Amino acid sequence: MKSVCKGCGHSFESNGEKFCNNTCRDSHIDKLEEMVIEAVKNDSSHTKKFSQDF
Repeated sequence: MKSVCKGCGHSFESNGEKFCNNTCRDSHIDKLEEMVIEAVKNDSSHTKKFSQDF
């Protein structure tokens, strides 16, 4: 079955995978981590305490 990679957007043969390779998966995870850090950067609530070790 053809799928579209969530990392790079290229079409690839998939058996349920969401990424065409581990590099795209790792890159996507890095982007998500950056988004979380940015989202809680100026947060004075409890979520800042949770993100300190992140």
